[in-house]
Amino acid sequence: MNIQALSGSPRLLRNLNEKAVLQRLLSEGALTRMELEAFTGLSKPAMSDLLRRLEAASLIRRDGEKAGTYGPKAGLWTLDPKSAHVAGIDVTAHGIDVAIADISSETIATFNLSCDPGQRYDAHQMLVAAIEGAARSARLTVADIDQLVVGLPGIVDLKAGNLRKGQQLPNWQGYHIPEALESVLGHRRVLIENDVNLVAIEEMACGAAKGVQSFILFWVGDGVGAGVVIGGSLIHGSTGTAGELGGAMVPDRYARPGEPVCMALLDDLLDAAAVDALVARHGLSGAGSDEAIRIAAQNNSHPEFFAELSYRCAAGLTGAIGALDPEMVVLGGPVGGAGGRILAQGVSAILATLPIAIPQIVPTKVSSHAVRAGAVELALQHTRERVFTGGSAARGLP
Repeated sequence: MNIQALSGSPRLLRNLNEKAVLQRLLSEGALTRMELEAFTGLSKPAMSDLLRRLEAASLIRRDGEKAGTYGPKAGLWTLDPKSAHVAGIDVTAHGIDVAIADISSETIATFNLSCDPGQRYDAHQMLVAAIEGAARSARLTVADIDQLVVGLPGIVDLKAGNLRKGQQLPNWQGYHIPEALESVLGHRRVLIENDVNLVAIEEMACGAAKGVQSFILFWVGDGVGAGVVIGGSLIHGSTGTAGELGGAMVPDRYARPGEPVCMALLDDLLDAAAVDALVARHGLSGAGSDEAIRIAAQNNSHPEFFAELSYRCAAGLTGAIGALDPEMVVLGGPVGGAGGRILAQGVSAILATLPIAIPQIVPTKVSSHAVRAGAVELALQHTRERVFTGGSAARGLP
């Protein structure tokens, strides 16, 4: 590559300046021309020309005037929220949940298409119906969606774009989503990701792990798993199965040194059926296990239940913590969220008895729609990079 020619290319410099301005407007909100000049170091004529190009490309728009100034009011510029739209999708055994957001992160529509667990249906037809329903709610066409991310429970093949193994969604296995949706969307800007990994992205963006570079999201819900973030990046592993902790063998109960125990799969200790049985055995009451655990945690009752649940979570985390040495562990999923601070304290107390470095153990801070929200966040990351890097030139301006 001719570095000297590249560094002196007017087109390259223009693209870099446009990207810097777009990123600044995203992070800071509406700004004046003078504020953007101070940020970039560009002259008034150069900045005026840059803003003109971005406005003509429908990437930015005028947004009123700055208040509190003397003399002529300074005009404000902001990102045009209609410059790009993304969709985040959460696929579960209970249906498909879709959200559409604009490039500024504003959610403009949601749509849910429900089904019965175990129901056999055509995955492609149901996915397209959900996307079309969300687009209608947003008053968009399906072709207006610039990037789509689909979250699935199970082992996903990121390269092939399909669910490789998923006990909850057998009719989705082998369904190549990006390829199948090309005729619908008009492009292949479709990513699939494990649902727990998407929750980890949401925790990192606005949840308990915001600002944390290395953490484990330990998910307990219909199944058990983990999203692993090291150095601010998700870890998928060589086969895409990083975080699949359900197959780990652990002692089935807390025991003193030398006391005999039985070994069990972590999934058999923390899947929905196991948690339901534990709730029933300890006499917790509520509309379902998650609600029963939440009530018990709020009332600080049933300590023996939380001791046993804390042990099972700690047993699943011990090896991962020892190997990865994270700053934090976030207890997520319906059970982790319901157990809250009481469960986090119980897990931390058990881990403190072991000869390993103990990270901070905290409950989740994201909503019940965290998979969908994480899918939107990942889609926005990809869309912003593409749109901001392409700038006005990618939209046909000379």
